[in-house]
Amino acid sequence: MEIQKIQTYFSKPEKVLLGACVATASKTGLSILAIRIMILVLTIFYIPIGLLLYLGLFLGLVLNKGKTLTFALFGTLIGIPLSYYFQPEVVQNWRGGSGVFGYLKNFLSMVEEYDRLVGNGWALVQNMLLAIVVTTLIGGAIGYYLDKKNKTNPS
Repeated sequence: MEIQKIQTYFSKPEKVLLGACVATASKTGLSILAIRIMILVLTIFYIPIGLLLYLGLFLGLVLNKGKTLTFALFGTLIGIPLSYYFQPEVVQNWRGGSGVFGYLKNFLSMVEEYDRLVGNGWALVQNMLLAIVVTTLIGGAIGYYLDKKNKTNPS
């Protein structure tokens, strides 16, 4: 396949899937191709983050469902890596303390090893879910406040 044909396919202005990248490009002034590559790279590295980001962009920019739902989804997205800070110190220093990316990359093996050594691997999963719920609620509250503010002060 020719390079020009590939660039034309990925940078065409019509919707390819749901139109979130096109809507983002029109709002931000960035290239459609750049936005699609950024979302693709995010999805390759960590699937839930890329999918939640795309869904959030779709709901917020294409469907205009309001800021409450969009901010709640972005809160969920942020809650996944922030759950690292909800974990016990043993987990944060697991195998030399590889940080948030090591935590996300090795989460399943970390849970198994923690369960084998300490005996309560589900506690790590519960901590992750707690972080996701807390950041989702905070994001939803911020979005609700912004929606309410826009309804009282229409510009």
